[in-house]
Formats: sequence, structure tokens, C-alpha cells
Amino acid sequence: MSTRFLFFLFAGLPVCAWALLSGSGTLFAAREKERERVFDVTGIVRARLDDGQLVIAHDEIPGYMGAMTMAFTPAGPEEAAGVAVNDRVRFRLRVNGGRSRAEAFVVTGRAAAPGKPATSSQGGARRGRLREGDAVPAFSLFDERGQPLTAEALRGRLTIVTFIFTRCPVPEYCPAISRKFDQLQPAVRKGLPAESAAKVRLLSITLDPEFDRPDILKAYGEAMGADPAIWNFATGEKAEIDALVKAFAVYRENNGVTLDHTLATALIGPDGRVADIWRGNGWTVDEVIASLRKAANVTGR
Repeated sequence: MSTRFLFFLFAGLPVCAWALLSGSGTLFAAREKERERVFDVTGIVRARLDDGQLVIAHDEIPGYMGAMTMAFTPAGPEEAAGVAVNDRVRFRLRVNGGRSRAEAFVVTGRAAAPGKPATSSQGGARRGRLREGDAVPAFSLFDERGQPLTAEALRGRLTIVTFIFTRCPVPEYCPAISRKFDQLQPAVRKGLPAESAAKVRLLSITLDPEFDRPDILKAYGEAMGADPAIWNFATGEKAEIDALVKAFAVYRENNGVTLDHTLATALIGPDGRVADIWRGNGWTVDEVIASLRKAANVTGR
């Protein structure tokens, strides 16, 4: 199985700064701090990825997240050496700042193979997948202030667009992308001439529009330190989000409990076409700044 970054819909995340998002007590992460938290986890191994991660359909983790399916990173190759797909397991999850690790795996039994997922939005299909040079399709969304946001509004700008959702708590995933966007804010001002920097826009589009309404995104942005002059958030009708998910080839699956998805971050040029695209969370701020400079025809240091 090829390595994929899997992301999931959770109930909360350990952080220093918490923001209460709903009357039911659902929380999102603002900025992780050093305090380590340790959780006992049980679940069923559903896949082993090429990079050593284990995809596990786990039970509720009290105080951290609800039951769902996600990829866990073992603390070392020996931690899960004897674990096989469809094993029932028990293990410890350590979460510390921007890092989480699974350890002390114990196989407790076997489970049947999973059935077919209930629903999916498979943007990973090759048909309709945006590539460099392709025009971004028309869309109609709303930003964190509730103001309309369309593809036409991106014309003449340099837009870095990505996909997240506010209830995603695993440090290496959605929070990691938001941390990188936070780092991009000063990097853009430092790495580009003022005239070019003024054209840059960072845009985080939610994958969870039913929950992430404008007020939720606004609170999330404030918690993340987003400067609305450069970094905005967007939500919209499910059909609009689905169309963008498909266009950017973001795999997303919702079986009624979980939201699993892959990552795509792209640079949209002033002409409304994709200038660059990065899959997963491995891209660096320097890579994006270099791509922005190229798109803005900036030369020299």
C-alpha cells in the first residue's frame, strides 16, 4: 500500500490554548505546547503503510478523541513488529507538542476484514484532477467573515490554498499544515518584495463545511494567529466543497463517524491557474516561498 496521509474527525486536542466551539463541548487545537499526554488505546489494525505507520480503527479515547480510523506512527520499528492487519490491539499513545507516537503494542485478538465504506468522495481519481497549468474551476464559498468568496476573487493574486478542518487534532496532520501557514505569513513579507507580497493570499478551505461555519473558522483563525490581511478561511455548501475536493484530488471519506482525507496544497497564479501543487505535509516554507518568487517573476536574493 502506498503511503497516504490520513486525517480524521475528532472531538478534541491537547493544547495550551483551547477554544470552545459548540455547546456540546467540542474543542479545536490552537497551538500545541510541550506538555505530554499519554492515552491507552484499543482498536483494530486495518493497514500497514510503507512508511511504517499503522492505520487503526480505534475505540473512543476519553479526553482526546472519539472512535474513528487513523494512521498512528510507532515510536520505533520494534514497537509493532508482530502486529498484522486485522489484529485487535492495545497500545499507548504519547502526544507531545507537534508530535505523536504509539508504543507498547499488545495483540489481543483477531477481527474480520472491514466492509465497504458507506460513502466516499474520491478526488484521487485521475479524471478531472487539476495539474500544473490547469485553470481552477469556478466556485462559490464564504470566508470567515461570511463574505462571498469566488474563484474570480483570486485573479491577479498569488494564492496558496490548502484543505483542513478545525476538529482535526493529530499534530502531524491538519495542525501541522496550519502551523506552516502561520510560518508563511512572516516568510512572505520577508521573502518577497513588498509589491509582490501584497498580492499573496493564504486560503484554508474546510473539508467539514457542516461544522466549520464562518464563525467557527474565524475563531480558529484567531487562535492560530492568522492575519486576515493575508490568511483567510473558507467554507460553503457541501456540493461546492465536494467539487473542489475532487478538482484538487483530495481523498475524503465519511462513514458517519470519521472524516478521512489526504492533503493537497497548491499555488494558484494571478491567471487563475495552478502554478504548483504539493501532496501530503512534507512541503517546506522555503519551497513555497521559492515557488511564489518564481510565479511573481522575482529574481535575485
